[in-house]
Amino acid sequence: MNPLVSEIPPSIIRAINARKRPGDIDLCMGEPTLRPDPAPFEKATGWVRDHGCPYTPNAGLDELRERIAAYCALPDGAGAAGVCVTVGSEEALYLAIKTVVDPSRDEVLVVEPAYLAYAKLCVLEGIRHRGVALAPEDGFAPSAARVLEALRPETRLVVIASPCNPTGRVWPEAELRALAEGLSSRPGPPVYVLSDEVYRELYFTPEPPVSIASLYPHTLVAASVSKSNALTGLRLGWLAGPPEVVSAAIKVHQFVNTAASTFSQVVALELFRDPESLAAHRPFYERTRAALLAAADRHGVPHLPPEGTFYCLLRLPPGLSGDSLAAAERLLEEQRVVAVPGIAFGDSTEGWLRLSWVTGEDLLDEALRRIAEFFVRNA
Repeated sequence: MNPLVSEIPPSIIRAINARKRPGDIDLCMGEPTLRPDPAPFEKATGWVRDHGCPYTPNAGLDELRERIAAYCALPDGAGAAGVCVTVGSEEALYLAIKTVVDPSRDEVLVVEPAYLAYAKLCVLEGIRHRGVALAPEDGFAPSAARVLEALRPETRLVVIASPCNPTGRVWPEAELRALAEGLSSRPGPPVYVLSDEVYRELYFTPEPPVSIASLYPHTLVAASVSKSNALTGLRLGWLAGPPEVVSAAIKVHQFVNTAASTFSQVVALELFRDPESLAAHRPFYERTRAALLAAADRHGVPHLPPEGTFYCLLRLPPGLSGDSLAAAERLLEEQRVVAVPGIAFGDSTEGWLRLSWVTGEDLLDEALRRIAEFFVRNA
């Protein structure tokens, strides 16, 4: 067995979800419950009827890549050359890490709390990685200063997410500018930023999230249509960034996957031909978020109001705060509510639970009522 694979622990999120029983209230998985618009699938079926289902170019359909580049507003007119269409955003994350980091000398700095795949992909590639934690006492507010202070000479890649899973925080433009300026002034080879923007369309701030790609030329963006359009099973994402880096990433992509699914690419192309469709589900999440926050306030559950995504962090009471995994297991057994322990996202979120609030308003209210009872018993 490859020891790098053997040392990767199984997903805590999947392990908790696997214990779910019929009738439990599931606030665990990042899985939209909305039904996708069938029209792009119908058009894609017609395309296959006319053209068959052949390979596309390794990097993806040219028109789709052009439209993704325009959507990402890549600098310097990179166009299609700055985009590789991938099998979901997870592959895009892998391609970025694999392409720009030299395992013999470089390290990756992961801004935490963080999606658990970032660190595990580094382990899989034998790449050193460290976390830099945002402050719980500040509500995990993004901080360029914290990131810049954590850099070392061997740091080659910084991983951020905006909007962030699990905190729901959005990086303000001022913090992104400070990060870009700090990285630009650093001597030596460039430090790349890998920006996970899979929740880009699910924001609740007055203005859309700013991408650091518009501020810093050494940025790689990983994203997909999975969350914005309830298409997790379509497995269609992209890596966007400097053409010279993306060109190298395409070499890795062609050996790992040849190309993304032709049918999935045609479905995505139909979505990008009508860019407003990428934001079609946001009103639903805005309403559900309002119901979530109202229920949390009504039942007295301490929480961090999300600025984006469909996640919310709940602060555990003192009697539970030392072991979020045990708290999540007890919540499931005693109250039949499935939630993710904060430790899954780094040490900084020990003492928290993450909820995925994609379910209906009535179930959310009932779940928070049960959580409140659990918290009171363990205060």
